[in-house]
Amino acid sequence: MRKSETTPARFSAKTRRAGFGVEELGPSEAEMFEKWNADVDVAMKLVAEKLMESVKNKWGTAAALEAATGICPTEISRIRHGKFDRFSLERLVRLLWIVDPDVRVEFQFQLKLTPVARRRRTSDKEIHG
Repeated sequence: MRKSETTPARFSAKTRRAGFGVEELGPSEAEMFEKWNADVDVAMKLVAEKLMESVKNKWGTAAALEAATGICPTEISRIRHGKFDRFSLERLVRLLWIVDPDVRVEFQFQLKLTPVARRRRTSDKEIHG
């Protein structure tokens, strides 16, 4: 067996997004999908910033954090350097909760439809309704 057959595949964020078939969506759906992904990326960066701030203020070093919580220093290093490929938003939030249970982070997403999507939705009602 080749090594590629036995090791788990590692995908970048763009590869994972391509797996959802954005090409098959209409222009407004694809635009909405990309906006959502951009919002998730921003949320991940905000959580990572809070995580690094909490590590610095409460633990001092990644080694002290590992001794107390079991989070390995390589994960902290990856987050510190902005390498989020291995982390989901949920995992980052869980790590933040382990590091600092008292922290509070709020997200607010607002989805706005483009005029093209509104027009299409109106035309669908006329056809079916």
